[in-house]
Amino acid sequence: MSWPRLLAFVAIVPAAATFYFFVFWRWFEFWKARRSLSYGLILASFGGLGTAVARLHRWAFAGQLHPPVWTQVLGWTVVVTASAFGTVADRQIGIRVRSFTPFFDEHGHLDLKTSGAYGVVRHPIYASGIAFQLGVFLVTGYPLVAAACAILALGALWFTRQEEARLVALLDDPTEYDRYRARVPALLPRLGRR
Repeated sequence: MSWPRLLAFVAIVPAAATFYFFVFWRWFEFWKARRSLSYGLILASFGGLGTAVARLHRWAFAGQLHPPVWTQVLGWTVVVTASAFGTVADRQIGIRVRSFTPFFDEHGHLDLKTSGAYGVVRHPIYASGIAFQLGVFLVTGYPLVAAACAILALGALWFTRQEEARLVALLDDPTEYDRYRARVPALLPRLGRR
């Protein structure tokens, strides 16, 4: 597989999060009682989409656009920035929260992060994933990457609200999240002064 196709493949697969989170949040009480099965759903969602893209690679990578050099440079800038931003956010919350452990625990608890990446947007990992996909589309020109980006972005508009509704119950002071939400946007950073 060529490097543009490999990069595109890596950008397409995260669109499976939209399916996973729809199923997970829609039937949350079922999945909450079945942590291992929930992790199996994650693997099935991402593995299923990855397998489909690999098997249908001729279709998945057909119709490639050929972006000009300046668009590719912009795309690489977005890819690198999004990757760094997502890594910072991931390090801030750690594996316990990243694996949704507080949602599965009987008396789950979260400490709200409001600085660093979480001071820019409330969902920096999802935002960085969407930006990464956009950057990869600008670099590679594969329409399926743009479609995956749209699917993840539209899905994130729904599933971040579901996540937030349940996250509030895990905080010591639920009103803290209301103040945070008023100050920090969900997925798109505010430009200019805050």
